[in-house]
Amino acid sequence: MKKRKVLIGIGLVLVLVLGLMLSGCGSKWDTGNKASQPQGSSSTSDGIKKMRLGWVVARQDDHPYTVAAETFAKVVKEKTNGKIQFDLYPGGQLGGDRDMFEAIQMGNLDAGVISAPVIAGFTKVLVGADMPYIFNNDYDLMYKAESGPAGQKLLQRLEEEASVKALSFVYQPFRHFFTNKPIKGLDDMKGLKLRCMETPVHIDIFKALGTNPTPMPYNDVYTAMQTGTIDGFESDVIGANASKFYEVSKYVTISGHFNNAVVLLMSQKAWGQLSPDEQKAVQEAAQEAAKASLDISKKANEKYMQVMKDKGLTINEIDLKPFIAATQPVIDKYAAQIPEVKEFVAAVKALK
Repeated sequence: MKKRKVLIGIGLVLVLVLGLMLSGCGSKWDTGNKASQPQGSSSTSDGIKKMRLGWVVARQDDHPYTVAAETFAKVVKEKTNGKIQFDLYPGGQLGGDRDMFEAIQMGNLDAGVISAPVIAGFTKVLVGADMPYIFNNDYDLMYKAESGPAGQKLLQRLEEEASVKALSFVYQPFRHFFTNKPIKGLDDMKGLKLRCMETPVHIDIFKALGTNPTPMPYNDVYTAMQTGTIDGFESDVIGANASKFYEVSKYVTISGHFNNAVVLLMSQKAWGQLSPDEQKAVQEAAQEAAKASLDISKKANEKYMQVMKDKGLTINEIDLKPFIAATQPVIDKYAAQIPEVKEFVAAVKALK
């Protein structure tokens, strides 16, 4: 009996010691989940602010998202003498657009390059930049409008309604129609099962063109074209090339209906940690990033349009006047609902 008590006592001591050992190295056991979650900024012992910036597209040298993010990080580092440094996370490493946007809102992620259709779930104001055919496939016109007072007002409203810091627009090539039958005019759009993003303004636009808008995940487009589930989709040529959509399409119809606005955002928390001089440097870097994305979009559009031709696709240029007239009611609808949209459309018209 006495021997049994001794053994029990030794067992309790061992359990206690083991518990203390585990608690002492608990961080080693817990890092798995925490490391995969977006975290806010941190400062090193020498005062360097380390921040994180994410985007969903895989890193590609001539993709506007990549160029914008890398330009931004480089210029921020230069302008702050290395005191602010952004670590970059492409390819959805920090989650999808919605995940990152919500993390930015909560201050758990410092910055991101985020697509406007996702932001539309929080504020409708950015639909101004997605109004159909207002830019006439003109990159310089789009840049003047979005970097000007009316475009900046859209970003200000975004800040007010979504509690983020909107630094600048990011540009990418205009979007066109990819189909397996030729589109020679507006009549050919009637009843076309067209994949689109699940965004009200986009659905309104493609309904106005007479198509049957079919929202589906982007990753399902290739198979849907193969099986005939859809008759076509709309995309820029960079995305079409990356996804090898030339293997399941025969025609590209030059439409340029919109650009699918993208925004470079920061969390209010991260922005508030910067001094006035640092904020100025970050804002200037964002403007340089925007211009860099515009320049690469022009070059990439020309490059990958040629790739489409080389892969055997027929490029159709058509009279867009009927398309513009058919979608005018969509512009009227959103301009009546949102004053900033009305102002932005008028500003674009004045710049033409």
